[in-house]
Amino acid sequence: MMEASENTARRDFLYYATVGAGVVATGAALWPLVNQMNPSADVRALAQMGSAPVGGRIVR
Repeated sequence: MMEASENTARRDFLYYATVGAGVVATGAALWPLVNQMNPSADVRALAQMGSAPVGGRIVR
């Protein structure tokens, strides 16, 4: 028969393992949502070109 301390240690391990898996799953679910807020490649390319006057025309 198991003693109370062994049962408690097992319960603590299961709790921490479940919480850890939940944190990883939450991070994996939120990563694409946060990543989509990054600027696209065309916006970053225009930012690298320098500043254009307000109302100015960018000639390619």
